[in-house]
Amino acid sequence: MPLLPWPRQRFRRPYIAPTLAVVFAGTATLTTLVTGLFVLRSSLEIANQNTALRLRDSAELVASRLDADLIATLQHPSQMKTPAFRQVHTVLTSALQDIRGIRFIYTLRKAKEPIKDPFSRYAFAVDGTPYSSREFTDIGVVMPTSNSTDALHRIWKTGRLEVDRDFVSDQWGTWMSAYIPLRRRDGSFEAVLGIDISAEQVILDRNRILSNLAQSYLLSLLLVLPLAAFVGSQISDPLRYIHQSLQAISRLEFGSLKDRLIAAGWIHEIHQIISSLGTVKSALSEFNSYVPSALVRKLVLNRSSLNLSGEIRHLAIMFTDIRGFTGLCENLDPKQVLQLLNQYFAIINEVATATQGILDKYIGDSALLFWGAPDSVDHPAVACVEAALHCRERLDALNVQWKEEGRSVAFHTTFGIDYGSVVVGNIGPRERVNYTIIGDRVNLAQRLEFSNRIFGTRILASADMVQALGPAAADYLILKVGKTRLKGLSQPMELFEVIARRHGATEQQLLFADSINAAQQAHQEGRPEEALALLQAIQPGLGEPTYLKHLIAKYSDGLPISG
Repeated sequence: MPLLPWPRQRFRRPYIAPTLAVVFAGTATLTTLVTGLFVLRSSLEIANQNTALRLRDSAELVASRLDADLIATLQHPSQMKTPAFRQVHTVLTSALQDIRGIRFIYTLRKAKEPIKDPFSRYAFAVDGTPYSSREFTDIGVVMPTSNSTDALHRIWKTGRLEVDRDFVSDQWGTWMSAYIPLRRRDGSFEAVLGIDISAEQVILDRNRILSNLAQSYLLSLLLVLPLAAFVGSQISDPLRYIHQSLQAISRLEFGSLKDRLIAAGWIHEIHQIISSLGTVKSALSEFNSYVPSALVRKLVLNRSSLNLSGEIRHLAIMFTDIRGFTGLCENLDPKQVLQLLNQYFAIINEVATATQGILDKYIGDSALLFWGAPDSVDHPAVACVEAALHCRERLDALNVQWKEEGRSVAFHTTFGIDYGSVVVGNIGPRERVNYTIIGDRVNLAQRLEFSNRIFGTRILASADMVQALGPAAADYLILKVGKTRLKGLSQPMELFEVIARRHGATEQQLLFADSINAAQQAHQEGRPEEALALLQAIQPGLGEPTYLKHLIAKYSDGLPISG
């Protein structure tokens, strides 16, 4: 089942470095919050337990110093100046001063008069607050409470020391209280000792913890964000390199790929991706050596699938061959032959690529090339002629190079070029496809190349090729060499030699072309003697091509040129 394309996203995809920074910052924030909540909750629980333990110890200590029977005698505010009251008050105020953290200390009994508030039913017996304080409360004054003062309500039922389960907030602040029954000598009790410890210290401890957590969070951000940016860059840089490399590979631009050391190569997955990328690069580079680059580029860039139907196009075609190749190779080692051919075909391939042509195939020492497919070329006929001239120049230079290297071998290449309609496309089963051209024009290009041996030329073109050049034909030195019947064709056809570019032609080449053209014109107009004289006056220097001798013979006896 083919993979479906990833749906287009309307949002802009984030970059990895800021994304990692956000992820790291979020992780640090979440970690800090979770840790803070855990620490805060644990610290509060510990504070509660420690405060409750202190209350128990303090309540038991102070209760052991009080006389419950003496307190039972103090029932009226008028008794606050009695020795009994002062004795109890002194014990309480001493405890208030000596025990750290105690805010209030007092004794309570149940109120005798009915109280409307169901919770506020306890009256002061002796308040341990100093007389000079505004918070000092007289005997019998009802202490307002609520249902949150659970320890005070529970002690009358349990008859044992009770401590608040949690801190209680009221108009005086936030507290935790403990109450212990003050038992008389007969074992009964009518009063309890109450001790309130303020939560201010606990709140200060909590705030200190929160402050430390906030500082730790800010410090972690200061460390995490640069670290995230660094790690992000260490990952994003190689990913960017991988992306650029894949883009270059998709365009078959292997030369633009620079192998370099990757910063995050120490990351296993990135190392594997880069290694795989190198394998893909090598594989495609090798694949590109077997298939025309333009075809592969078209398949990759256009994402087109193989179409086995083919199409009819007008293309420029060139066929090349090395004259006398078999005899040249008789005295050479096969490895030497392969080495020389690789140098030779490398030049032909480079010229084909430079002129937007396709090197279709090698046939022994021959090569088949075409222009105009798979991508259109502005002027395929001109490109083909230019390729033939470039190949001739560079291959001649290669022969000179071999001679200078001491090699006793030279490849003399001839070219046949034509323009016409052919079938071009992917031919063969889907498992092994060859993008090529077929048709009579391919055979004609090969016949033209072979005819160079008959006429003593290097580049032979058909009349259709010269016509396809259009106005550009004037830029080249092109001579009609004769009319002959090529093998496999029923009708004779005109052949033309492409000598050189007109702007680069030598004076001798120009004089030769003018003489041939003038002689042909004179013969056509019925002046055979003048035509023959023009041909015979041509000075040697171009190797005296065979077709010159044919023309002289023709004009001498009026016989047509024999193919």
